[in-house]
Amino acid sequence: MKQGTPAIRDIALIGVWAALTFGVKLVLAPVIGVELVSLLLAVFTVVAGFGRGIAAALVFTSITVLESAYYGAGDWIVLYYINWPLLTVLTRVFLKKGSGELRAAVLLGLFGLLFDLPSGGIKLVLFGPVYALTYLISGIPFDLAHGASNFITALFLFRPLADRLDRLKSGIWKI
Repeated sequence: MKQGTPAIRDIALIGVWAALTFGVKLVLAPVIGVELVSLLLAVFTVVAGFGRGIAAALVFTSITVLESAYYGAGDWIVLYYINWPLLTVLTRVFLKKGSGELRAAVLLGLFGLLFDLPSGGIKLVLFGPVYALTYLISGIPFDLAHGASNFITALFLFRPLADRLDRLKSGIWKI
């Protein structure tokens, strides 16, 4: 095998995973509070490793930020660059290979529930405490749905996705 091959394989793998995650995000965008980005990034981080996980989170975020050309830019861009890499760090700390679905469900459920807290901090700095508090309070129904959705999807899909990706890893990519 040539010396540069693993790095090229990593770049391709990270790009494909980020694109897959972005595609799933687009498909589920009409369903309020439901997303699989958290689940996919957590599974990828557990199976492919922290470095690849954080790289996939940053590439996914950068692709998503390109949407601002269509939807418009906002402070959500900063939030995404905080939250998605943060998720990979939390995944690295709290989930390991072989982690059960309940552990993953609790982590991802809490992540979804608290997703807007960094945004509240951004709004506090940019617009003041009244706006930040109003934003956080008005988002409670969405945050509850987001947390519940993440919990349920992780409970049922984390282990099967991680097992399948692990089999692909050992059979095809040999990371």
